[in-house]
Amino acid sequence: MHSLGVLPSTVTYSTLINGLCKQGAVRNALLLLDCMASKGLEPDIVTYNTLVDGLCKKGLLENPGKLFQYIIYKGHKPDVVTYTAVIDALCKNEEIEKAEELLNDMISRGVQPNVVTYNTLMDGLCKMNKLENAMNWLDEMVLKGMSPDIVTYNIVMNALCKEGETDKVEELLDDMISRGVQPNAVTYNILLVGFCKMKKLEDAKKCLRQMVSKDISPDVVTWNIFIDAFCTTDDVMDILINLVLNYGAQDNSAYISLVKAYAKRGNIDEAMHVLKRLKQEGLKPDIDAYSPIHEMLIEMGRVDDAKDLIAQMNEKKVDD
Repeated sequence: MHSLGVLPSTVTYSTLINGLCKQGAVRNALLLLDCMASKGLEPDIVTYNTLVDGLCKKGLLENPGKLFQYIIYKGHKPDVVTYTAVIDALCKNEEIEKAEELLNDMISRGVQPNVVTYNTLMDGLCKMNKLENAMNWLDEMVLKGMSPDIVTYNIVMNALCKEGETDKVEELLDDMISRGVQPNAVTYNILLVGFCKMKKLEDAKKCLRQMVSKDISPDVVTWNIFIDAFCTTDDVMDILINLVLNYGAQDNSAYISLVKAYAKRGNIDEAMHVLKRLKQEGLKPDIDAYSPIHEMLIEMGRVDDAKDLIAQMNEKKVDD
């Protein structure tokens, strides 16, 4: 540009800084900011927002509050993007009280938080085991006429499940649906973790049925939740098999989870039977299905059987 007699503008530098930050090259973006200043160009609020977000995502923003004050000192008015990025940085630095103070400051200055702002703070609060504070912000959010989204509900429900508050989670689920927010696979997996943690197998099965009734397919996370919680006795394993047969034939994930469960218990024959069942369902076992069996055979000292299994995989041209 210089060779053509065209000088880069603030917008040009901001665009380049944004591109570098998106690529994770935040240090290069900071160098470009210095270059920008040397040319007598003043970054605008968009430039600072980009840098704050990029620094936060790379974990390089050691003093978010100081940078925020610097932005104000330079004569810029922070907007919702600025506040949200700095709140995110404060939460990641576990400066949760300062994050709450900044949200209050934001509101007092007439800058309206959006759902991302609230979600960011509530997620930080929940990770710091400040569930009550998070619930208070959820209430305030609703009182201000703002609709929580699926991310909001998942954040709070996950925290409630960790506390064993499954009844409150179900109430929140009903509230969520009544507001027109439809649960997703993450929501149901959160619920399943809660029920399984409390050993409420019937509630977990009911949750799974509800999940499937809404055309949400259980994934590998779903099955691992069940198996980690209940794979201890033969009768529970039978229940898991029935669940897989009823709800898990869409892909390999359910069967792979069962294979891992059986292999972990040393039940190689049962694990192989699951692979056979997988093929009967018209699904092709991949390397993820065979690997747990191979690993367990090696651990059990059955080296020849492990070699035979590799030969079978090669013969059947098992894909990665």
